[in-house]
Amino acid sequence: MPELMTVTQFNEKVLAVISSADDIRNVTLVAEISSITRAASGHYYLELKDPQSNIRCTFFRYSASRLTFDPKPGMKVMVFGGASFYSKGGSLSFNIEWMKPYGKGEASAALEELTARLLKEGLFDAERKRALPQYPRVIGVATSPTGAVIKDIIDTVAKRFPADVLLAAAKVQGDGAPESIVAGIEALNSQKDVDVIIIGRGGGSAEDLSAFNSETVVRAIASSKVPVVSAVGHATDKSLSDRVADAYAETPTMAAVMCTMDIDDIRRGLSFMTGKMARSLTSIVKDMRSRFAYPNARLDPRNAAASLERYGSELNRLSDRGASSVSGKLREMSSRYGILNAKLDPKRAAEKVEHHWMTLDSVSETMDDSVSRMLADISRELEHRSEMLAGLDPKRVLDRGYSFVTDETGRTVTSVSGVKAGSRMTVTMRDGFVKAEVEEVTEYGRREE
Repeated sequence: MPELMTVTQFNEKVLAVISSADDIRNVTLVAEISSITRAASGHYYLELKDPQSNIRCTFFRYSASRLTFDPKPGMKVMVFGGASFYSKGGSLSFNIEWMKPYGKGEASAALEELTARLLKEGLFDAERKRALPQYPRVIGVATSPTGAVIKDIIDTVAKRFPADVLLAAAKVQGDGAPESIVAGIEALNSQKDVDVIIIGRGGGSAEDLSAFNSETVVRAIASSKVPVVSAVGHATDKSLSDRVADAYAETPTMAAVMCTMDIDDIRRGLSFMTGKMARSLTSIVKDMRSRFAYPNARLDPRNAAASLERYGSELNRLSDRGASSVSGKLREMSSRYGILNAKLDPKRAAEKVEHHWMTLDSVSETMDDSVSRMLADISRELEHRSEMLAGLDPKRVLDRGYSFVTDETGRTVTSVSGVKAGSRMTVTMRDGFVKAEVEEVTEYGRREE
């Protein structure tokens, strides 16, 4: 009958065999780093691989302190160490004593070649990146349906803006992940109401994120009809998806923030525009009153008061009509903005917000144009009347070489009729007057001595 053994007994025998086998205790390996993590203690935990196999490795702090480079996934390295067996867990690993770079790993070399090719094509150029929509109706998301990513995005959007979130379930790591992500992007592009797309996952090792370095995924992002935000969740090294996307976010939550406006900011903006319109209208009215003041000193005193009163009444009427129009429009807009608080259909909410902003701008521009036109018309009329009155000023006539004649009683002499030789006259000119005596009176057609 074979010897009965416990698991502990078996593991202890394996440990004893490995410990005494010199041919697996002092070994130099050449392999590619598949994944690597540095613990807070300073120890490294990594996996080495070749095309057929992989093995878990430990690289303790006292040995790792002699490193002369920063080991990363995809690097090809030479390591020296030996097999190590943890009997309690029954796990075999390779304990590294030193590590040196050894050329380029296949994955790293392939990634560099792809990056250079895409860069040459211009897919990473800033000029081709599109702006994200301010008020998206539907935000498409291509990610795993079961991870925390989709939940974080939905929660963030719900707190900030009333937009729908449409999920295209995709596999984000492992075999078939690139094809699944591409299918998700294409499916979301086929939906007419999707305004922006978020792709990503919740971080992971470089190997876990390899799907987002796939050429097919990069080209699908570049070909998307709507802007794409990449949120792979790996701030240390940007993926190719991050570089080709229209915008890059370090986390899915940040991607949701980038795609939405804060509804409180919208309310504050509306309040600011309302105040701006009120101040603008007040300034225009004040300017009009100031400009209307100058005719007082130039108009005929018998007509000036009546004209200014008439224009002042017109100005007040215009001001009241403008204020009433603005107030009515603002009340109507304020009522309509209630849809945001009432949480109406998110698809319509963004359109209404944008429409109201455009209406508000239109009202402001219309008021400015209307008041400016009225001001210009009235100003031209006043200038015309002022010029007419100025033209009737006798002093203006005297400036042109004419004289002003009065008799001894001060009455204006406008005809020779009634004027006799010997009469005394006063002749007023531009810069003074002269006293004269009439020697001869000649009326057209006859002569009196």
